[in-house]
Formats: sequence, structure tokens, C-alpha cells
Amino acid sequence: MKWSSFSLARILRIWARKLAFFIPHSFLLSLFLTFVVYFLGIFWAYHGPFDMIKFWANGFWSFLGFSMQMVVMILSTFSIASVPFIRKIIRRLVDLLAQPRRGLIFLILATGIISWIYWGLGMVVGAVIAREMGRRISGIDYPLLVAGAYSGIWAGSFGPFAFIPLAVSQPGHFLEKFMGLYPLSQTSLSSFSILVSGLSLILISLFMGLICPPSSEANPPLANLLRRFDEEDREEDESLLAEKKLREGRIPLGLWLEHSRWPVWWISLMAFSYLVYWFYGRGFEINLNILNLFLFIFALLLHDTPARFLSSMERSIRPIYGIIVQFPFYAAIQGMLISSGLATIFFQWLLANSSLNTYPFLLYLNAILINFFLPTSEAIWEAQGLLVIKSAQTLGVHLPQAINIFTAGELLANLIHPFWTIPILGICGISIREIMGYCLFAFIILSALWITCFTFFLI
Repeated sequence: MKWSSFSLARILRIWARKLAFFIPHSFLLSLFLTFVVYFLGIFWAYHGPFDMIKFWANGFWSFLGFSMQMVVMILSTFSIASVPFIRKIIRRLVDLLAQPRRGLIFLILATGIISWIYWGLGMVVGAVIAREMGRRISGIDYPLLVAGAYSGIWAGSFGPFAFIPLAVSQPGHFLEKFMGLYPLSQTSLSSFSILVSGLSLILISLFMGLICPPSSEANPPLANLLRRFDEEDREEDESLLAEKKLREGRIPLGLWLEHSRWPVWWISLMAFSYLVYWFYGRGFEINLNILNLFLFIFALLLHDTPARFLSSMERSIRPIYGIIVQFPFYAAIQGMLISSGLATIFFQWLLANSSLNTYPFLLYLNAILINFFLPTSEAIWEAQGLLVIKSAQTLGVHLPQAINIFTAGELLANLIHPFWTIPILGICGISIREIMGYCLFAFIILSALWITCFTFFLI
């Protein structure tokens, strides 16, 4: 066992380094995907070159709302993690997991469980804990650690808030007249889905733990990255000391208000009263806006004064530049793919000759491939949802089963998609090329598990 773990880890690290040689920055990947869809639209969907440019331009700003949601989520989480007593809690937790393999397995399981409850929360919590583990656990392989956190997010994301199962369970969804309603108990909360999700987390935890290298061969965080993290902590501590000194002397009214607690208390009271109203009326219904309202106001409350809150936000800006720069290009890719009809053409081409035996694999493969160009679940379902329903009805496949297959494919494809790595890479301070080798192995293992279960135990 020890020998096999050592050998496999070495092989994977060599393979990952070779793969990293060919992987550019995630921004360049978004440009490459843009060119691929552009030429497919011309030569496969038979649109004119300038028509594709118009589709591209019309979609370019369609992610503005979603981009802002992701920016606020990362800023707020970063701000919360910078509060001194929150830092102490995270560090005490990390110190209990001082052994690299133990810490890695804990991180994957914890991230997966939180992501099952809500994927957005799992993403930010997993990234923050991974960052702190990289700083405090001696001899840990940082790229593997971040890849483990990222794998845990998507291994556990097939939960009650997976978009497609949730959408088809709610009255008034745009495909209701074609398929009716299906409760979550038949899709993401079925005993089958819960069991396979649990197996996914266990399997990926064991795999990552097995390949975790010895300390002598680990790749810890770079020294300049650790200095950056330490500098951010020092700035927070210095901000606290400066505020204490400021309060000791006489200061102008405006400055006193900036360092006063009562504006924060009143705003927090307003926000949390609305959250109580929301959950009382709707039960445990959560979306990115509600999650962000909680995180944003919680960060404000923890920092206690407007001045400290703004100071923490200023220090949290660095991880979000990737979202601001890259999300518009993925929005433009989505615009080309949907407006040109490529999403429909591709689905019909891939599943034209599918049978009951090949349907699970081909539908799963379709979801993976379309995910590269439509990275959000909502866009994927909007583009291909009706096609999934009709193909399942033609072959006599129970619709909840088809929905489960399609959802699993598009969620697990995020493991190898640069779009969703942007937030976690920004928080942890490493590049996509450092983690993609491990993520690809996780994707292959989890895909094999899900396809096997779909083929032999579901259809």
C-alpha cells in the first residue's frame, strides 16, 4: 500500500507537470473556445462570419448579473476569513489536521458535504480552508490540496440545489407542458442519487489520499504566495490597531462615524430581519442572492465598523480579477452556441443512433461536451432540455433517470472546465495548470462510477 501510493503519486506528478506544459492561462482557454465555436457556427451550422460575430457581441454582457454575484460571494467570504477570531478558528481546525493526508481527506469530505447542501457555499469555504491548510500544514502538496477541494465541490454538488432537478420540480418551469413536474425525491434526492453522491465523495477522498506524496516530494505554496497571505493578515491586524489609537483621541464627526459600530448594527438588523422573513415564508429555499446577502452583511457585522469592513474589502479585491476579465468571454461563447443552433445540432448528431443500452453513456457524454461551451446549468438546460425530454420519451427512458444522467454529466464536467476554477484559483493563488492533472484523474474516476451505476443499476 505504501509503495503503491508512493509510485502512483510520482507517476501522477510527472504526468501533471507534462500536462501543465500544454495548458495556458484560463483566459487564453476562453479565447480558444471562442474561436472553436465561431468556426463551428460557420462550417457546421452554416451561419455567415459576421452573423457569428453578432451572436458573440449580443451575448458578451449576458453574465453581468452572475459575475457580480460571484464577485460579492468571494469578496464577502474573504472578508469574513480575515476577521482575527475567524482566522483563529480556522487555524485551530487546521492544526488538528497536521498530517497532510488526513488534512486532504478531511478537506474533500467537508467541501463535498457543504457543496451537497449548497454548491456556492462549498466553493468558498473549501477554498478558504485549502488556502489556510497550505500555509500551516508542513509538507503538504498545495496543488493536490486545491485540486482536492475543487474535486470535493463537484463530487458533492448533486444535492437539493442542483439547478436542473430543482427547476423541473417547481410549477411554471418552461418545459412543464412537455414533461410535467418531478419532485426532488425522484431526481437529486432519490436514494440512488444520494448513494452514488456519497460513493463519489468516498472514492475521490480515498484516491486523493492514496496519491498524496511524502513531505520530501510535496510542492508547498511558493514563498512569494505565503508572503502575500502573511501581508494580508498583517494589514488586517494593523487596521485594528490604528482604529484603537484613533478612538483614543478627538476626531471629526465624519471620521467618528466611519469608525462607529451603530451604522453596522442598524444595517445588520435590517438585513437579518429580511432573512428571517425569507426563510419563514419559503422554508430552506436558498439562491445566490440570499447567500450573498447573508455573507455580505455577516462580513460587515464581524468587522464591526464601516472603516474596517471597507479596508478588508479592499484587500479582498485581488482574487476576483479573473471573474471580471473572463466571464464576459464565456457569456459570448454561450451567445454564439445558442443563437447559432449549435447546441441542438450537436445533440441530434451525437444521439441520433442511440439505443436503450447506449443512451446513458451518450447523454452523459453530450452533457460533458456541451458544458465546455455552456458552463452554467441554466444555460445548458435552456438549450438542450427539450431535446433531453424528447429523446428519453422516444426510447422509453423514465424522465427522472434521464434528468439524473444529464445533470451528473454537466456537473462533473466542471471538474475539467476552466470557468469554475476561476474563483477557487483566485482565492488560493495558483494557476489552472497546477491542478488540472489531478482534476482530470478525478473526473475520469467519478465519470466511470456514475456511468457504471447509470448503465447497470438505473436503465
